[in-house]
Amino acid sequence: MAPSTVQLQVQPEILFAHAYMVSLDPRRLGAMHPLSPLLPAEVAAFVVQQAKTAVAVWDSTFRKDIAAFEVAISRERPRIAWLYTHPTTRFVATEFCSIARRSGAVVVAAGPDARLRPAHYLRAGAHAILLGDGERSTLDLLSGLRTNGWRPDPELLARIPGIAWMDAASTLRYSAGAERSVLIDELPWPHREPHATRIHLERWLKLRRYRGLPLRSARGCPVPCGFCSNSVFARPYRRRSPADVVEEMTSLVATFPVDRFVFTDEVFVFDRLWLLEFAELLAAANLGVGFEASAHPATIDESAVKALAAAGCLRLELDAASGSQRLLHTLGWSYSAADIYRAVGVIRDAGLELGLRVLVGLAGETRADLDKTFEMVSIATPAGVEITRVDPGSPALFRKDWERVVEGPLIDRARVDGVLPSVVLDAAVAWLEGRGSDGRLGLPTRLVQVAQQPVLRAAVRALPGFRRR
Repeated sequence: MAPSTVQLQVQPEILFAHAYMVSLDPRRLGAMHPLSPLLPAEVAAFVVQQAKTAVAVWDSTFRKDIAAFEVAISRERPRIAWLYTHPTTRFVATEFCSIARRSGAVVVAAGPDARLRPAHYLRAGAHAILLGDGERSTLDLLSGLRTNGWRPDPELLARIPGIAWMDAASTLRYSAGAERSVLIDELPWPHREPHATRIHLERWLKLRRYRGLPLRSARGCPVPCGFCSNSVFARPYRRRSPADVVEEMTSLVATFPVDRFVFTDEVFVFDRLWLLEFAELLAAANLGVGFEASAHPATIDESAVKALAAAGCLRLELDAASGSQRLLHTLGWSYSAADIYRAVGVIRDAGLELGLRVLVGLAGETRADLDKTFEMVSIATPAGVEITRVDPGSPALFRKDWERVVEGPLIDRARVDGVLPSVVLDAAVAWLEGRGSDGRLGLPTRLVQVAQQPVLRAAVRALPGFRRR
């Protein structure tokens, strides 16, 4: 659905923001993939469409420090500060909550980290936590606050489905009922402020080889796996029509100087018929702009991948949790090591660039299992490897989809089955990070990484063994 055309140049009632900052995330800066989460812009567009109000979407990606948010909220003076949270941005998001609360705004925290740790954000300054996607709950909260003099009283919060809050006794409370989902094809396209979006794209150009814009065709995940938390898979899988996705891409190409689209779906290569229709419509549109997306070994289809390549797909990021068949089987993964190798062949045969998404620190993982993962990466020779540490208490590295987090059954099992020591996993991550061949790092850095490969692999074998957490 096309975005709302309402553009009211007045003080915004809601300021939407996330807490990701490249300057505070050296690992992401090294990978040079500073995509911001889409949910704030998606909810903002829905609120503008339904409430006919003014909103502001503040992008922290390239801001220098946390003080920039204090300046923004002082300048905008919103009634509501709406903050997207993620485990990797928890420190910054916590500071943002405190700053927004001191400004006098009603503070709302959303996103996977707030859903998993509502008490943390409520103590930091949030008045309410959104437990679902947030469109309906945000709209209901806005309407309620307007009629209640902008006072987030417990009586008001209790009437709004899909939120959590703290009462006067600092007890965590949940409202009755879940948020009502909006039909996905009834959602407007994300709210993208033209000037800010162009600045963001030019920053992309300085950091990388192309200017990229994120978008997504679906919400939720259609495939269960051991990595998933309820923040994703417990939510229903909903996908937009192919025509609506292509129409949005056409509009963005006409509006912004975009060089490539990046689909942030959990699994984009899913549903052969949907993909074939999408590829046909995109090829007919002849946009001249490529895209990259994600694939899953259990759902990859050769004919669909070839059709996507013909329509402009340039790169597929393949989920490849581990190269160890023993580990995948033990943890109940929905694919085998053989499925990973088959998927790599399908992507290669279609002439696409390959990226791998690898997990280390899995429950019960041994150094022999790590060797199987090293072997898989060496054979696949991907253009890039995105590594996520999943051992309990690890500095979880976020994925481009911004929704999945390291929580749930996988962590519970790790505490029983044990994990490898952090020093071993640090060496494994360093080894894997040096395997990408896409040239995003400078030549001197690449030469150092190549020289380190034998040393790092030997360290994984020599360092202390398996231990329980």
